[in-house]
Amino acid sequence: MRVPPTIALACVALACLAPALCADDGASSSVPWIRCTPTTVQLPGGEIREAVNPIARALEEASPGSVVHLDPGDYPAFTIGFDNHSPNNARAAGGNERFPVVIDGLGSARIIGKGDAIAIDQRVPNAHITFKNLTIVPGQRSGVIFYRQSHRVHRGYAFEDCHILGGYDHVAGRGNPSKWGLSGHSLADFRFEGVTAPARVERIRDEHAFYIQNHRGPVLIRNVRAWGLGRTFCQFTARARDGAPGYGDITVRDCDVFDVCLSSRDGFKGGAAFTFAGRLRCTIELSGNIYRAGFREPFRALTRPGQPYGTGAVAVWQGGEAQRNGTLVLRDNRFLLAPESGDRPVVTIGGCDRVLLVGSNEIVAGGEYAALALDPVNAAGRPVSSPNGSVFLAPQTKLRGDLTIGAKAATEEERLGLEKP
Repeated sequence: MRVPPTIALACVALACLAPALCADDGASSSVPWIRCTPTTVQLPGGEIREAVNPIARALEEASPGSVVHLDPGDYPAFTIGFDNHSPNNARAAGGNERFPVVIDGLGSARIIGKGDAIAIDQRVPNAHITFKNLTIVPGQRSGVIFYRQSHRVHRGYAFEDCHILGGYDHVAGRGNPSKWGLSGHSLADFRFEGVTAPARVERIRDEHAFYIQNHRGPVLIRNVRAWGLGRTFCQFTARARDGAPGYGDITVRDCDVFDVCLSSRDGFKGGAAFTFAGRLRCTIELSGNIYRAGFREPFRALTRPGQPYGTGAVAVWQGGEAQRNGTLVLRDNRFLLAPESGDRPVVTIGGCDRVLLVGSNEIVAGGEYAALALDPVNAAGRPVSSPNGSVFLAPQTKLRGDLTIGAKAATEEERLGLEKP
C-alpha cells in the first residue's frame, strides 16, 4: 500500500524528532530503584549482591532520579565524595536539580555513627541527594558533616522527615558522646525539614544541632523540634579565616526549640538558641518559631552557682568580623523565658544593615535582663558590633521586659520612632 506523501512527511518529521523527544532530560530510567537491606543491595534486574556498606554501593549504582529503598534495620556509617576506595565510601555523582537521588529509609532504617554517621566531601564531585524518613544516630563527632571546601560547593542536599537522635542525658550527666547534629561548610540549596511531621534533633552532648559555616546558597531549616543540646539550635558563621562571606538567604521557620545550651563544658551557658555571627551577606528570616527555657523542672538545676538557668533565644552580631550582616527579619515568633530564667537579653541584635520585626512577635524575659536589646554593649559598656542600620518594630510586637538601645532602656519616644516604617 502506498503511503500518502503527507503521512510520509509526518513520519519523517517524527523520526527526526524522536531523538529529541527521548533525549536525556536530566532523568535516567536505567536505574529507577535500588533496594537495600543492612547487608545487601538489589538492582532492578533482580540481582542481589552482598555488601559491607549497602548504602555506599547503592549510591554508586544510582543515577539521577533513582530511589534507594532501605529495608528496616541498622545500617553502617558511610561517606560520599572522598577520594579513596574504602568500602564505606561512595564515589558517586548523585543527581541533578530536577532529579535528585533519593535515599528513603521508609521510617524504619537507622544510620549508626562511629565518628560521623554521614560524611560528605567534594574530592569526587557530587550533588543533589535527598534523604527521607531516616533516623541518624550521631557518632562521637556528628550525625552529618559536610567537609570544608575551598572552591567547591555542597549543592542540593536535602533531609526530609529525618531525625538526628543523640544519646546523651544532660540531667544525669551521662550517655553517648556527640559533638554536632549536623555541621556543614559551603552549603547551597540545602534543606532540613519535617514534611509530614516535625523532624527531631535531640540529646547532643557538646555543641549545636546545626552548625553552618560560610554557606554558598539558600539554606532552609523548617519544622524541626529540638531539645537537650550542648550548645545552640543553629549557629551560622562566615569567619574570614574559614572562607568567603555567607551568601544565599537563610530561613529558619516553624521550629520548636527548648532546653538547649546545656553543656557542662561551657558552664551550661553555651550561647543563644538561634545565633548568627558576622559576614552573613544575605537575608536571615526567623519565622513562626517557638523557643522556651526554664519551663521543665529537671533542667533548671543545670546552671552555674548563683546564676539563673538558661541563656537567650536569639543573638545576631558581627562575631568579631569587619563585615556586617545583611537584613534580619523576625516574623511571628514566640521567644519565652520562664520566671527567673535567662542570664542575658532574650533577643540581642547588632551589626545588621536592616532589622525588621514584623507580624506579632512575642518576647518574654524571665528576670532582670531585657526582652529585646538593640546595639548591645558588653560589661564594660562598649558596643559588641557596629550599630544596626534601619530598624522597624511592628506595633503588634509584644515585649514583656525592657527594650534597650545601647546601654540604656529605650524611651517611649524612641520605641514609637522604631514603629514608623
